[in-house]
Amino acid sequence: MEYERGFDRLVNFSDAVVAIAATLLILPLVELAEPDESAQFVDILRDHGVELFAFVLSFLVIFSQWLSHHRVFRALVGYTKGLMWVNFVWLLSIVFLPFPTKLIAEKSGYDASAVPLYVATIAVSVVSMFAADVIVSRHPNIVADDAPRHGGVRNGAITSVLILAALGLAFTPLGLWSLLLLFLTAPINRLLGRV
Repeated sequence: MEYERGFDRLVNFSDAVVAIAATLLILPLVELAEPDESAQFVDILRDHGVELFAFVLSFLVIFSQWLSHHRVFRALVGYTKGLMWVNFVWLLSIVFLPFPTKLIAEKSGYDASAVPLYVATIAVSVVSMFAADVIVSRHPNIVADDAPRHGGVRNGAITSVLILAALGLAFTPLGLWSLLLLFLTAPINRLLGRV
């Protein structure tokens, strides 16, 4: 069953949750800004580089996932119950991301459980957006008539496979470096587009 009424509320709620999650990322860094007359900015970078890196990485992940969400939802005029639930799972992964981010920052970048939890959280987000793409492709009546076709299902499938591979590699000493696999999404998508 498709719904049009309340669609704006769903999108606005999603945007608000993403904004809150992004805000939660910065809160642990606020403590670093405590006035210390002897501390120089270079000292803060040296002493807290991992925390700053974790913040920037997670902010970029949230921004990237918000762009994916925006790409899917901007073309819609309605939603289904399935899409609403997939969106809920996606939001849960986004709002949870500050937790493994803090674990990574506290464990100086590598911990046997923190990194896989971090990558698994991103995987839930990526696979949820892929599921949203699939739902939208099966319900063309919730898509605006003038919406461009964007090939989101293929892109989502590629990204999902790569993030699941990265999750497997996250348990190895590669750790966060496994996320570099995601940079293969666009080249693979272009290659498959030619076939």
